[in-house]
Amino acid sequence: MKIIIVHIGDILKYPPVMSLINALEQLKIDTVVVTTKSDFNNMRFENVLFKVLDYEYERNHSPILKMINIIKYRKQISNIIDDEYINNSLIWITYNVSLKHMNIGKLLKHKYVLQLMELSENIRYYRKFPFKMNAPKIAYNAEIVVVPEYNRAHILQAWWDLERLPFILPNKPYCNISIERNSYIQDDEARNVIESLNNKKIILYQGILSKERPLEKLIKVVEDLGDDYAFVVMSDRENIYKNIHSNNFYFIPFVVPPYHLQITSHAYIGILTYVPVKGEFSPLNSLYCAPNKIYEYAKFGIPMMGNDIPGLKFLFSTQHCGICFEDFTEDSMHLAFNEIIRDYENLSKSSYKLYENLNYVEKVEQILEITRMNEN
Repeated sequence: MKIIIVHIGDILKYPPVMSLINALEQLKIDTVVVTTKSDFNNMRFENVLFKVLDYEYERNHSPILKMINIIKYRKQISNIIDDEYINNSLIWITYNVSLKHMNIGKLLKHKYVLQLMELSENIRYYRKFPFKMNAPKIAYNAEIVVVPEYNRAHILQAWWDLERLPFILPNKPYCNISIERNSYIQDDEARNVIESLNNKKIILYQGILSKERPLEKLIKVVEDLGDDYAFVVMSDRENIYKNIHSNNFYFIPFVVPPYHLQITSHAYIGILTYVPVKGEFSPLNSLYCAPNKIYEYAKFGIPMMGNDIPGLKFLFSTQHCGICFEDFTEDSMHLAFNEIIRDYENLSKSSYKLYENLNYVEKVEQILEITRMNEN
């Protein structure tokens, strides 16, 4: 079998894609990764070949220029697939945006996996344009549809009238290096920040900074907890909280995965916040979140704290790995912090158990086995 992964975006900023690549490498499956520019200098694979597109993207490009670029890159991808595809090949689309860059007519003639990291009923080439892709048809003709969360699987099946429930592949980090609790931090800037905290208990948020993921009140609450605590944000985005006056707030710029987990390994509590916003994806995307952070925190037995939404409430209540605060008030957040501190040891054990109970490579093997069975 040969896998041709197509991913638009810097794969170093998409841990689920890196996990997939690492799993396929371990399974010794011949893999070609068609992607945009990334720093592959530190990656050593025996079975993975990277094909980098001549890709340029700016958020402020006009809609017309964006469509022209999609057509341009679609041709590049199509040519690579023509060169690499053999009889037992399987195309693996990793992301909603990647799908927009595919020649759908040609895709439908091949075997492919449709992996959707975000939840959207209508996939548009550009969200301000009225026309959209025939996502239900594309999903129906896929060998298998893959999503990262249980509720999303059922929502997509209902939206698109799919015969089979999409396969759930959680966003668990999988890499070929060992990172233990309180690991040495290789990144100089990040190490200096953590060392400057003098063993304070770190309340960590890692990920995108946006209106969808508010942190202001939490920063204030950690300030109230006193000098024994520090609120640390690690993100590849601009520090939008730099003007918040707090002696306990610290910011760490992007660290290349999986080495960002070296910082994660020092956390005391992991933060997750999601509120629904109108945009490219469905508001349900936030309510039924499936963040990498869940398993990144769980890897080190870190208890989690988040707001009361189905995607977190269901997980925390069934796995006993975290606490939800009822609303974005300081009183509610203080109560949640106190509850975590009181039951810290049990929450920590359950968090680590959540991580250990999922075998990511076996899940990828199951997906590949399903595609093989479809040949019969």
